[in-house]
Amino acid sequence: MKRAQPDGISDSATASSGTTFDFDPGRGTIVVDVVEAVSAIAGVEAQQFEPRLYEAIDPDALTRLIQSGDDGVSVSFELGEYQVTVRGRGEIEVADL
Repeated sequence: MKRAQPDGISDSATASSGTTFDFDPGRGTIVVDVVEAVSAIAGVEAQQFEPRLYEAIDPDALTRLIQSGDDGVSVSFELGEYQVTVRGRGEIEVADL
């Protein structure tokens, strides 16, 4: 059964062991998009996902970096059992640790 994708983002398999979700960096919902992407991979509702994003990274700093307008910006961090990479060009990659 295919899972519904979070609003505003789409996923695709990558050559690595992760899944890449595309999002619109200008939408202003980067933090929500990250949580929805990781929770989709984990198979849980975004509100139920633990640990919380703010336990791994400062959400305001993440938003400022990604919205800086630099497509080459990339921020990576661990969130629970996942390695998350958010890119300024509008990609969120989620991979198992």
